[in-house]
Amino acid sequence: MMTECKVPVFVSPQSLTFSLEDKSSHRQIITLFNPYDFPVRFKVFCTCTKKYTVVEPEGSISASSRVDIVVRHNAPAPAFCDIRDKFRIQMQYYTTKKVIGHKDVETILVRSSDNFELPAENFKQLLRSDISNDNYDNESEIRQHFNSNTTGPNFTTLLMAGVCICGLLLPSSEDSDILNFRISFHLKLALAFVLGKNV
Repeated sequence: MMTECKVPVFVSPQSLTFSLEDKSSHRQIITLFNPYDFPVRFKVFCTCTKKYTVVEPEGSISASSRVDIVVRHNAPAPAFCDIRDKFRIQMQYYTTKKVIGHKDVETILVRSSDNFELPAENFKQLLRSDISNDNYDNESEIRQHFNSNTTGPNFTTLLMAGVCICGLLLPSSEDSDILNFRISFHLKLALAFVLGKNV
């Protein structure tokens, strides 16, 4: 019945976590998105139909629209904790009902949502970069080092800007003979260009 995916199926969230202690978590919503310019049909399947109820497990989604479906956990019991089930959202062409894709949504019932952690294989701790040899003791030193490298005036840029400004203030060769040292109009133009690039 299930065929190979042909188009991406967009579903949110990617997983559902039900809590044994939190009764409000026993009813959750899955949003199905249809970003395409044609309507589609959807069907919802489950690996354990006795534990869940889906309000409107099949229907249609208009072009560039979305639909919310309600999922209820019918068996929030300690015996079913830490068991992973899956919903499969199947998309079909509206007219031919030919399957064009599917998406799986994993579910789990936990004893307490406060103590629930994602599986270790999904997330790994980032290691410290070895590019810099500096040893930082706290976050403020890291921020200070980062800011000193990325923000604030650059000495070379300030020096070049000062030279350019001084050159622009000198009289050009067309001006009257006020000072012995003059620069040409073309050199002033070049200095103005360099100043504009650095400021």
